[in-house]
Amino acid sequence: MMDLNISPRLTLDYDLVNCPYCGGGSLHHSVVDVFERGEDEPEHTKVHVDGSNVIISRGKNGNPSLRRDGLSIFFWCETCENHPKLNIYQHKGSTYIQWGNK
Repeated sequence: MMDLNISPRLTLDYDLVNCPYCGGGSLHHSVVDVFERGEDEPEHTKVHVDGSNVIISRGKNGNPSLRRDGLSIFFWCETCENHPKLNIYQHKGSTYIQWGNK
């Protein structure tokens, strides 16, 4: 379910990604999760990258795609101090970019 306090659409100021909470351009990315999953398979492979720490695991939770591959990029905003998450994922042959829950 989408957090109702943020804009679900990605807004850009030229090539700048703006914070979905305050609209500011001072976002810093911190953690990246990559999900690989065969179509409709019950589990996915997850690669979690946090600085120099890399964890590879199998699981059923966290993938922004209900059916295929996904990517989540976690940010923190210098202006409002919120921590938005940007999801890029596939569903039924289409690729979506959308802000998601933390």
